[in-house]
Amino acid sequence: MMLEVQSLQKSFDTSSGPLNVISDVSFSVAAGELVSIVGPSGAGKTTLLRCISGLMQPTSGSVELVGSPVLAPPKEMACVFQDYSRSLFPWFKVQRNVELPLYNKFKSTAERKERVRRALSEVGLTGFENSYPWQLSGGMQQRVAIARGLAYEPSVLLMDEPFASVDAQTRADLEDLVLKVRDDLGITIVLVTHDIDEAVYLSDRVVVMSARPSTVVEVLPVDLPRGRDQISTKEIPRFAELRSHVLTLIRSRGDREPVGPPSSSDETIAPHQLAPHSESHPGAQP
Repeated sequence: MMLEVQSLQKSFDTSSGPLNVISDVSFSVAAGELVSIVGPSGAGKTTLLRCISGLMQPTSGSVELVGSPVLAPPKEMACVFQDYSRSLFPWFKVQRNVELPLYNKFKSTAERKERVRRALSEVGLTGFENSYPWQLSGGMQQRVAIARGLAYEPSVLLMDEPFASVDAQTRADLEDLVLKVRDDLGITIVLVTHDIDEAVYLSDRVVVMSARPSTVVEVLPVDLPRGRDQISTKEIPRFAELRSHVLTLIRSRGDREPVGPPSSSDETIAPHQLAPHSESHPGAQP
């Protein structure tokens, strides 16, 4: 297996005592597989993704990448987060934003630029290297964030609701982009989403979580053919059956505990945390 999550539990200390967010979560992801994680709001999906990425340590249980424990952000992983407006440096051009995580790993300027070129080509942004993020649409900015993850050429790409801040048509385009990236590059992808249609459309399997303290309700295989299309795939009766099944599971297990106030796990990841073992290249905001 590429990725294994085993009996993961995560709690936080609060003024009123321990807050148990994740009770017991186990699942695995095969190489080249796209797995979505869905569940009620407040179920700890983002917390789980941070534990998988090594940005946060679980209270108990383990995460393994190709058999090795994840104790810090591994070089083989990259992350794409929801808020592209905070994950890109507005005073750096697209080229520099995508190149930032590569400075520690690749000393050759030529190799860094070639990796950026390939990544931007993969997400359809060739020709926008010298644009600033604020000159691009929301969908294009999120493509830049995806390109930054791809330039690192990770084995695993973690995505935390990456399309929640864009309009419906842009979201559909970006979903198809993710499928293209998976097919072109063979990357293993773990995606957190609130959108059940998105989870079923994109995934090989869907991990359905209960409300907190969360557990895995079911790991659902998505037996839809590859080569998916936003219109024809969603017209297949099996798509509607899978969607209905996931929704029923979430509704039936969505009331374990009131959501309550947000914990520290709800904070937004800072830009410098977007790629493993990366530091911002020297440069100051004007």
